[in-house]
Amino acid sequence: MSATKLVRRLGLPIAIGLTAATAVVAPATAASPNGQTVTSTTNVHGVFLEPQATNPCTGDTFNGGQGIQFTGNLVNHVTFFTASDEVWATFTETGAILGTDDGTGVTYSGHATAWGNFNMNQRNTNNAFTLTIHATGSDGSTISAHDTAVFVMNANGTVTVNFDKFSLTCG
Repeated sequence: MSATKLVRRLGLPIAIGLTAATAVVAPATAASPNGQTVTSTTNVHGVFLEPQATNPCTGDTFNGGQGIQFTGNLVNHVTFFTASDEVWATFTETGAILGTDDGTGVTYSGHATAWGNFNMNQRNTNNAFTLTIHATGSDGSTISAHDTAVFVMNANGTVTVNFDKFSLTCG
C-alpha cells in the first residue's frame, strides 16, 4: 500500500465523522420553515483510537493492531438552506498522537491536524482536505507528512480543479 493511502487512513475517520454529522443534522432540522438557514456546530473533545492507522514509513501497525491514540478536539460545522440545494460543511480536528510501532517497538508521539470542507449549490461544488502529521520516535526517528486535496466542479459537470499533493519525510 502506498504511503499516501496509509496517511489518508488517519484522516478517513474525520471525513466519515463529518458525513455522519451532516446526515444526523439534516433529517433532524429538515422540518424548518421554508427558506431558513439551518446551522449546527458540534465540538468533540477526548481520546480516540484509529485502528486503521499504520506507520507510513514502515507499513507496520501500531499498539498491537489497535492503532494510533489521538487525544484532541474536533469541531464540525454544517450549514444548509431548507429551500435550496445549498450546503456548506467544514471540520477541523487537531491533537496529540501516540503509538508504538508493532514492527520496530519505537513509540511515536507528536501532533496531527486535519481540515476539510464541502460546499455545494446549483452552480458548483468544491471539496478540500488537508492533513498534517509530525511525530518523533523514542529512538529519535521522525515522521512528517502533509496531504492537500482539492476537487471543484462547475454547474455543467466539468471538473475545473482536481489535485492531490502529498509529501512524506521519514527520518
